[in-house]
Amino acid sequence: MRCRVNQLKPGSNRVGKVKTVTTLPFSKLYSHPDKALEKHLINSAELALQNLSQSPVESFDIFNKKILKEVIVASCLCHDIGKSTEYFQQYLSSAEGKKKKLREKDETKHGLLSAVSTFYAVEKQLEGEQVQGDERTFMSFIAFIIVRRHHGDLRDVLDEALISTRNEQILSNQVESIDENKLIVLNKYLEGAGLKQEISKDLLRKWTSSIKSDLRKIRRKLRGLDKRQNINFYLMTNYLYSLLIDADKSEVVVGKNIGRKNITLDSSIVNKYKRSKKFKKTHINSLRERAYQEVLNKPVDLKDRIFSINLPTGLGKTFISYAFALDMRNRIEEEKGFTPRIIYSLPFLSIIEQNAEKLEQIITYNGIKADTNLLLKHHHLSEVYYKKDDNEFEQDQAKILIEGWNSEIIVTTFVQLFHTLISCKNKSLRKFHRLSGSIIILDEVQSIPFKYWLLVKEILKKITTELDSYIIFVTATEPLIFERDEVVPLADRDYYFNALDRVVIKPKIERDMTIEEFSDYIEIQEGKSYLFVFNTIKSAEMFYDILQRKIDDEIAFLSTHVTPFERLERIDKMRKGEIRFAVTTQLIEAGVDIDFDIVYRDIAPLDSINQTAGRCNRNWCGQSDKGEIIIISLKDEKRLYSDYIYDRVLIDITRKILASRQEIPENEFLNVIENYYREMQRRKSSDTSRDLIQAVYKLKYDSVDEAVCIRDFKLISEDYPKVDVFIEINEKSRDVWQKYLEIKEIENLFNRRLAFSEIKADFYMFTISIPMTVDNLPPEVAGFRYVNCCSLNEYYDTTSGFKCQGVTAIW
Repeated sequence: MRCRVNQLKPGSNRVGKVKTVTTLPFSKLYSHPDKALEKHLINSAELALQNLSQSPVESFDIFNKKILKEVIVASCLCHDIGKSTEYFQQYLSSAEGKKKKLREKDETKHGLLSAVSTFYAVEKQLEGEQVQGDERTFMSFIAFIIVRRHHGDLRDVLDEALISTRNEQILSNQVESIDENKLIVLNKYLEGAGLKQEISKDLLRKWTSSIKSDLRKIRRKLRGLDKRQNINFYLMTNYLYSLLIDADKSEVVVGKNIGRKNITLDSSIVNKYKRSKKFKKTHINSLRERAYQEVLNKPVDLKDRIFSINLPTGLGKTFISYAFALDMRNRIEEEKGFTPRIIYSLPFLSIIEQNAEKLEQIITYNGIKADTNLLLKHHHLSEVYYKKDDNEFEQDQAKILIEGWNSEIIVTTFVQLFHTLISCKNKSLRKFHRLSGSIIILDEVQSIPFKYWLLVKEILKKITTELDSYIIFVTATEPLIFERDEVVPLADRDYYFNALDRVVIKPKIERDMTIEEFSDYIEIQEGKSYLFVFNTIKSAEMFYDILQRKIDDEIAFLSTHVTPFERLERIDKMRKGEIRFAVTTQLIEAGVDIDFDIVYRDIAPLDSINQTAGRCNRNWCGQSDKGEIIIISLKDEKRLYSDYIYDRVLIDITRKILASRQEIPENEFLNVIENYYREMQRRKSSDTSRDLIQAVYKLKYDSVDEAVCIRDFKLISEDYPKVDVFIEINEKSRDVWQKYLEIKEIENLFNRRLAFSEIKADFYMFTISIPMTVDNLPPEVAGFRYVNCCSLNEYYDTTSGFKCQGVTAIW
């Protein structure tokens, strides 16, 4: 095993450090309570430059790394210049009771004045660089945008080029309030740190008078941005914005760059762990080992950027992808001179925990501490805990470090990843620069909706070339986001699909059945285990009620109306083979490691059916009976249950494919799913992607009208309004609720949020989302819908979950 401590090799083009001056007197201006403004500005620039130095990004079009360095230096050194006003200084030094009123005053806001200073500072900073006048002005405008919105979200650049008369007056008031002597001292610090543009009161007066007309000239040229069809401007804006806001937040809370975990790991740690498990010599395990060795021994050209591990379910894709990524990481370090992060992204929270736990076991088995700066889980319910070596960080610091992806291996959700790639939001874009030089593993990539395929393709292609990143698709049903010849396959998928005969799909969709008719239709065989997968919670509940009257065995029920705490308990029992019957919605489809003999599935898009097949006869020994996936078509009194949640075109394509077959053996799955995706491409529209790509070209992050903008991208669409409800089901939930009530009493908003983040993961283990339109909405207590233990029976069934009343069958 290779596990050595080594020096990180940052990008080949060194960008240097911020100079510091220590002999000057203090300006007596503050950025935050007890923090000198000059110290914050210089330290922020230093942090941003360190991150830029470690990134392999060399340029965006004509803007090379030296230019990027100059822009980020000027932007960081000027990003809080607006805090030098008397308005802000007075706000900062005021008592807590007075602060709220001062905070709301327009003159207290510092973003616009800081942005104006940055605009002219960048113009000066780029003099002498190999960049023409128009390009220099454009880059100054990008700097203006990122500084103006460093405490908010990015907006439409056309709107940002407008300065109102009211804003002109505010800027004038702010400049006149500045103490000139203090500004002179501050300027000397900034000059000593590398800022080429003097910052004086006279210049601020001049700039605030001319900015409106200067931006108006730029605005005319911005109207043609979409004609250039250049995603690089979008990537560059996000990259610079990310460097700025990450440095700003980290400097305030953490104080310094904590450095990376300088450790080299390779596939040998996975090999050693696998050997310790002493897997039995079965046919399926032989195939798993063959696939593992094939991928790891595949000759790889680092000029290729997009790879695929397309293997049937149950063939150990997690082990394979981690081992391959670790080896690739070492090759990149040795051959290209930088050390990539590994970002492992999955669609569902349930499998993130499972995946991260497996990797943690591999790491710790090899005698390596799985500290947070080596392995990090990040999703909206992540525990706020960060540890490096023996140093455990304070909670506010931990939150900043986690949200900034300060780790070597990050396990996260599709939502976190794709809303970092395609977003206008400050919180999401803060970690954008971490994507540079990274190895991004997309597991279960078929979960990406078709309407975003073209958009995702264009963005991923660009980040591989412009950010020097690598993409690995990991899936049993690889969608045609990229054409086959655009992706390098790492395994002979045809061989593995042809070698398997574990399951057979049996379409029984000649007639549509009600739940009652379906319950009469099924035959229960002795010794077989059964999984029933439904399209809606209502249909699952109806069938569960009938089934429990027919059999005496325990039946596990799973839906999103059952608390996560109980769901995890039930899934664990399924994994251990303690459950013979399970009734569930489609949440069980991907990545959940359970195994049943016979699966009944209400009709769904073919890729979903294929995922469900992965929960059937997973550990086939090569001789036992085949598992069966029986596809049926269920209806209520109005329509098919599939119509409530799925695209009708996708269901129609699936029906036509299934209707022509009596059976589909596993070795034909690959061809069938390929035909499905081809037909999907032919019949489905990519207009949503095209509209969003145009918004990307235009840098239209947000919109005040109905025009499509980047903010419109939502990986997961909410089809109906929901409300969260806390369910008090046991003693642990009661303790969590009591802590929540205590936290609500904390007056300071920052401290209250910090305290809640400590219990957030536990809190949401007992929280479900229900339709806002139910007739029996629980009462609100302390700002949250709440069902206590005394009223549990009124609202909640301990088996099937929340008792929705007065809503249609979709729920």
